[in-house]
This record gives sequence, structure tokens and C-alpha cells, in this order.
Amino acid sequence: MRYVVEDLDARILAALAGAVEGERQAGVPTGAALLLAAAESAAATGGYDPDDLRTRSLDARPPSGLAGVLLPALAYGLLTPADRPTLRRSAHRVARLAQADEGTAMTAVAAAVLAADLLRFDLDWCLTRLHQTLLEEAPSGLLHRLQPLPDDAPLRGDADPGAALQIAITALVRTDATVPAVLEELLSYGEDLSVALSLAAALAGAHSGSGAGIEPPPEPVRDVARALARRTRELLPSRPEQATAIESPSHDQR
Repeated sequence: MRYVVEDLDARILAALAGAVEGERQAGVPTGAALLLAAAESAAATGGYDPDDLRTRSLDARPPSGLAGVLLPALAYGLLTPADRPTLRRSAHRVARLAQADEGTAMTAVAAAVLAADLLRFDLDWCLTRLHQTLLEEAPSGLLHRLQPLPDDAPLRGDADPGAALQIAITALVRTDATVPAVLEELLSYGEDLSVALSLAAALAGAHSGSGAGIEPPPEPVRDVARALARRTRELLPSRPEQATAIESPSHDQR
């Protein structure tokens, strides 16, 4: 079947805008600026380009700490959602470029895969696909982080990349997965959070698109989103045999 993403432009815009809004509400750097820089690079070059990324200072450790490397990885999930192998390589490499260890790079891959699938599927199916994609190679600790926390579990402390991703997933599961809802959840019931705010809001934006429920972002963010959406459409498969992301997780491209 042809790979179709409905509301693509709005979903990409909402993902970038959600990250920016999460950083605004956090009041500290979360990695949103790194996501915008990676998205701008991906749009300009059509993929992972380490030289271009270095000119945008994406080869340094994020100001937000190690968990901040998850944000730029999302750009590659949005760029090539139909090409699982390419998005995984790109997400892994952009994390390693920022001096992330192997475990963190795998967590960045998980975040990028989730962003890609949220463009098309409901959250439960996305989490099933994500677990299946990483089952054979991810450490058990990371696989555990791909599940939401229990309903009564506090949401606190996201300096660890795996914790940031699990907190973001939990916020999505506990709400209707719109940007305002996940931010309200985290701000009301979370403690010591920064990266998770932008990560959860970006994932919610990818999921909800024009229904994200946020104010129009500044024009520079809109410019980057438009450029990334154009490049994403160019890279989407136009013939059925080109699609590498298929419906059944048992046949998913790992």
C-alpha cells in the first residue's frame, strides 16, 4: 500500500511547536532548539549530514544534559517515517555525534521511531510497534522504559534519557495526547522535569497535528516546519513496493 500521512504539514509543525512550548514552560533549555536545528539540517540536506550538523553546534553535549539528545533525534523520525532503517541510523548517529553513549543513542532511536509512528497510528499501536522494533537488540532496561509508569507513580526526574522518554510516554497515555494536556499533566504531577516537557509535547504534536491545541508558533518555527514537511513528502515512497513501514509489527523493518 502507498504510505500516506494525513495532515503531514500540521503534524510536523505541531511537533516542533510542541517542543518549543515545552521549553517555554520549563523555563530552562530542554533541547527544543536542538530539534529545530536538526530539523533545519534534515530539510536542507535530505538526511543525516554530520558536517552540516556540526556547523549548527549539534556535535556538543546539550545544555539540558544527556537526555537532551533525544530531541534532535525526533527530526529524523519526522523526515523519513516510511524508512525504518534510515531513520534508525540517522537518530543513532545524531545522538552519538553529540557524545552520547550507546545506551542513550538507542533511547534516541526509540524516541525517533515513536515520533514516526505517531504520525499515522494510535498510541497503543505505536507502543506495540516500538517494543517489537527494538525487542531483539535493545537492553531490557530500555524495553522497560518503553512502557508507561503505573497510574499512581510520580513523574519526577528526567535527567536520565530513559526516564525522560518513559515520563513522556506516561504523559501521553494518561491524557488525550494533545500538547496542552501532556504539559498540564507534567506540570501538575511532575517534579524536576525539563526535557520530558518538550519531548512529550513534541510527540503529542506529531500525534494530534491540527488538533494539537496550541497557539500558532513564531514564524521561524513555521519556516523550519514547512521546509521539513516539503522534504518529508519528497522522501515518502510513491509506489507500494517502496514502503518499508508496514502495518503488522511482526513484519516491521527493524
